[in-house]
Amino acid sequence: MTQHRNWPVRTIDEAVREHARTRPDALAVVSPRLSLNWRELDEAADRCAGHLAGHGVGPGSRVGWLGGNDAAFTVVLLAAWRRRASLVGLNWRLPAAGQREAIGFVGLTHLISGPGFAERGAEVASGLTTHSAAGERLWPDDAPGETLEPEPGDEAIVFFTSGSTGVPKAVPLTRMANELGVANRTVHRFGSESRQLIVPPVFHLAGATWVQYGLRYGTTQVYIAEAGPAAIVDAFAEHGITHAVLVPTLLRAIVDNLKEHPRKLPHLRHIAYGASPITMSLLKEAIDVLGCELCQIYGMTEAGSPVTCLPPEDHRLDPEHAGRLSSAGRLTPGVELSVREPGSGAELPPGVSGELYFRSPYMMRGYIGRDDATREVLADGWLNTRDVGHVDEDGYVYVEGRSDHMIVTGGMNVHPGEVENVIDQMPEVLECAVYGAPDELWGQRVCAVVVAREDGLTERAVTDHCRTYLPGYKVPKTVSFLPALPRTATGKIVRAKLGDADGEAGA
Repeated sequence: MTQHRNWPVRTIDEAVREHARTRPDALAVVSPRLSLNWRELDEAADRCAGHLAGHGVGPGSRVGWLGGNDAAFTVVLLAAWRRRASLVGLNWRLPAAGQREAIGFVGLTHLISGPGFAERGAEVASGLTTHSAAGERLWPDDAPGETLEPEPGDEAIVFFTSGSTGVPKAVPLTRMANELGVANRTVHRFGSESRQLIVPPVFHLAGATWVQYGLRYGTTQVYIAEAGPAAIVDAFAEHGITHAVLVPTLLRAIVDNLKEHPRKLPHLRHIAYGASPITMSLLKEAIDVLGCELCQIYGMTEAGSPVTCLPPEDHRLDPEHAGRLSSAGRLTPGVELSVREPGSGAELPPGVSGELYFRSPYMMRGYIGRDDATREVLADGWLNTRDVGHVDEDGYVYVEGRSDHMIVTGGMNVHPGEVENVIDQMPEVLECAVYGAPDELWGQRVCAVVVAREDGLTERAVTDHCRTYLPGYKVPKTVSFLPALPRTATGKIVRAKLGDADGEAGA
């Protein structure tokens, strides 16, 4: 297979071939069950492609991956591409009914079950050709390497949105969009000596993109069986991890673990974080405790690649730079930004808040089977994120919250993030979330759900603290307490469920 003449960049597949040729014995992927060097990975992908070809996988096929993070995922991803098929990430945390719905909706032709998921795969994929990655049967020694040359317009990968604000939608990315997004200049400074820990689920954009970075730059990818904070810290130390990407909730737990059980992590160089907002107090603790570079990435599934980045050099606590820590950074190469007035769509100047629109070569062309939803978010090539924010004179983008999360109380707008940042300043608070509840007099009232570090924190203490920093209409009218916030598989708060806290543990 040779690089197509229409490709403006070296493809991920070409990079894998080169690593196999120049560094055949270097470790490519490591997991408790399976480890492969670059030569073995390349050969396994060819044989897996041949195996899939024998079962009818070819251009236009959609191959589903139902499984956790596992080294076999890299083989399956490459094999699907070498048959000009796309890989569809399926959320293994969904109940069987939800998985069946997703499989039927995108029209899967084949399903591959990761280790431990063969039984569930057989249950939900009735009528489909199914395969199991529990052993090496997906790439038997006698399978021919039947590979095909990719085309830029091929569908490469399909992700489902996390669904924190509605029904998940299927987002396809073309091979060209995906390749350009992964090839886009990053601040992660990967090298062949880098060792990445794959933490986000590979059925989501963040995890799959991190995998593809590893394939492109020739890092060693490390997969672990369990991704709790203690296991991640152990992996940092035992595998000499240099790079990881984490959601803020997990970063919080890792920082707390290291504060309680200090240990040296001499190899850890770089942690990227994203997928949900981060509080200033956590950011400052992470800078102090981890002692490595931190980088914020902001994007969404539909964008196909990060749209902004706050690089390590902006993660400084001195007064001159501290204000930038509350931003999402500046635009990544190739991305354009437009801040528009909700409703009218009028362009707004720097410093004025509005809805954030982005445009780039990495974006989706539209949702699968959802023309109505596509028209709601894509207009003239611009993607409406539904996030509210502004850009300053230096080009730093500040994301203030979701337009559909805005609380309107007595005619006044309240961004949940502003209130959350104030509550989070309390040492007794582990995390919190703010939402709007219906109110007959005010239209909506501001409500907060708090996860306390210890018992004893009261509603009165929270509201008194808020009154010190916020005008009265932004102070929560009710404060409820929960042991944990409801979240999606990728760490986003499910705000539609926050109201359930009113019937649970209160102050």
